[in-house]
Amino acid sequence: MTPKEQVYRFISDQLILGNINPKDRITEQFLADKIGLSRTPIREALLLLSADSILEREPRKGYRIKVYSQKDVEQLYVVIGTLEGKTAELAVDYLGMDDYQLMKFLIDSMYSAIEHKLYTKYNSLQEQFHNVYISKCPNKFLTQELLAAKRIFIGKNCLRLKQDNVQEILKKTNHQHEKIEQLLEQGKSSELRRYLEVIHWSQSTAKYDVWQ
Repeated sequence: MTPKEQVYRFISDQLILGNINPKDRITEQFLADKIGLSRTPIREALLLLSADSILEREPRKGYRIKVYSQKDVEQLYVVIGTLEGKTAELAVDYLGMDDYQLMKFLIDSMYSAIEHKLYTKYNSLQEQFHNVYISKCPNKFLTQELLAAKRIFIGKNCLRLKQDNVQEILKKTNHQHEKIEQLLEQGKSSELRRYLEVIHWSQSTAKYDVWQ
């Protein structure tokens, strides 16, 4: 894992756990102390994350999470849905039984994580699930754009919701993962593409990725 990935993962997990919030200032020294890397790779990682529009730099003060409005997030959902729909459509012919079994295992694991309120674990499992078919897409330029767009949604704003609502929302999302796996296994590429664009990345759920 690169320093950039380590910094991203640490900040994402701390946001989910509620240990930091988007308004907090994030400094090189803080990350160096917590992650165990020297300040030079931390500095380079922060600059890269700023260039990716994930963080905002405040000269001589540090960094903050770049906050997007609900309209911004809705527009990003359209972009991600379009990219992921096409990615999945192209990946269909490159998936095998081992991939389907892995996706089913990850779906079951996500249900367990939801049940035990392990939201950082759920987030990791969800990323692994989508990456099973994203990694099989033959168009690497497409997948690079998709993954870059997804990384903008660092962390999940779960803690501002009632716990029952969090579990309900995540279970509904995991039902969609089951449908995605079924469409992939059945080879229904056109239906799969539309499902990802219209249902899984519906703008009506964009509000759950808006930090307030």
